[in-house]
Amino acid sequence: MDLKKFAIRGIVILAAFVALCLFFSGTIRTITTPKVQLTGAKRGKLEERVELSCKLVFSQKEPVEIDLPEDITLTVTRVNVREGYSVKAGDVVVEAKVTNYEQLRKRYQDAYDEASEALIILENKNRGIRVTRRDQEYADAYFGLRDARRAAVNAELEMEMLLSREGLKRVETGYPEGASDELKAAIDAWRAAAQAKSDAQKAMDEAARYTVEESVWTYISEQRENRQKAAEAEASLRELMELNDRVQAFAAPHDGYIAEIAIKEGDVCDGSQPLYCITAEGKLPVLRADVSEVERTVSEGMTAALNADSYDAIQTAVVDTGADAEGKPYADIELTEQIIRSRGSVYAMLQEETPMTLIFRAREASTLLPTNAVRGSGDDRYVFTVEQNNAAFGGNTLKVHKMSVKVIGEYGGTTAVQEDLSYYSIAYGEDRAISDGDVVMEYLK
Repeated sequence: MDLKKFAIRGIVILAAFVALCLFFSGTIRTITTPKVQLTGAKRGKLEERVELSCKLVFSQKEPVEIDLPEDITLTVTRVNVREGYSVKAGDVVVEAKVTNYEQLRKRYQDAYDEASEALIILENKNRGIRVTRRDQEYADAYFGLRDARRAAVNAELEMEMLLSREGLKRVETGYPEGASDELKAAIDAWRAAAQAKSDAQKAMDEAARYTVEESVWTYISEQRENRQKAAEAEASLRELMELNDRVQAFAAPHDGYIAEIAIKEGDVCDGSQPLYCITAEGKLPVLRADVSEVERTVSEGMTAALNADSYDAIQTAVVDTGADAEGKPYADIELTEQIIRSRGSVYAMLQEETPMTLIFRAREASTLLPTNAVRGSGDDRYVFTVEQNNAAFGGNTLKVHKMSVKVIGEYGGTTAVQEDLSYYSIAYGEDRAISDGDVVMEYLK
């Protein structure tokens, strides 16, 4: 009985000893074995991001102008918008009035009254004069030839000026080689005026066979002059009244944003400069960024993003590139309605710059790894792949193997390599130096 108890006690002691040996051997192995983190390679396109500050620019805009008669100006009475304001078609942008409207209206009215009165006096004074059909035909031919000659001279002078400007000479038919559309139109106008003068001369030659008494000619001439003065004064008066009514409200021609306001209340305008500019129909401003410090080439179509690192990132793209007046390169980024809403308004965006992220994406997919998993420098770059083996007494062991790789790009903690490592686990973040063939343990957080 004592022998049996002794044997059992011995077995228990032996088991405890073996357990302690296994425990301490495992502890020692744990202490002495390098610990690493494991990662899997991903396939994708390496992205490089550059932060930019953008100014809102109206790259496509159209001027709103008014054609004023000579010696007529406008006085601005009210400006209802600021640069960056959104307008709808028909919204009143600028209000104005004809400068010295009442004085001008009185001037034209007085001129009309004077000509009308002179005409009445002339008619009363010449009641006994009889104007025949032939007398009227002669007068019509005479004044027609006079007006035709004047028009022909003006048309010829306009054509000659354009010929001289373009360094060309007059041709008998057609147009000089290389003539602009403006010159072609001037040549057509001159030829038409020359033909009208020729026709008027023929009519005058026909009418000149008859003579008109001096008293009758004086009456016809004065009558024509007074009628012309009255007609011109009436036309000027009508034009003035219509103009003053029209300029009370300059409406936006279409939906858009006010790109420029060249006037303010109280300004006097002569029509030589636009009143304001509006974005071209259907076009938005752009976000212009100075890219002179960007080392990579920025090209049209590249991706850009607002709030690029957040869940509500808004993607857009580069729509144009160029250089400013100082020769600095810039990139124009498309402005979307979503970006406008996120920033408040176009007007608000004019007050401060907008941060954007320019995203450079590699053209082809590659293997992407954490940068600290790719070791070495220059052309000698490598990773440690992990091989898993079954241990003799159960469990697994991990062994690392050095594998050379070709790095094709690095940015922001990510490195792209040429080799396909999708079937490997990669060791990195070790707590001590490791070498090819080392046994390691995975570090569990």
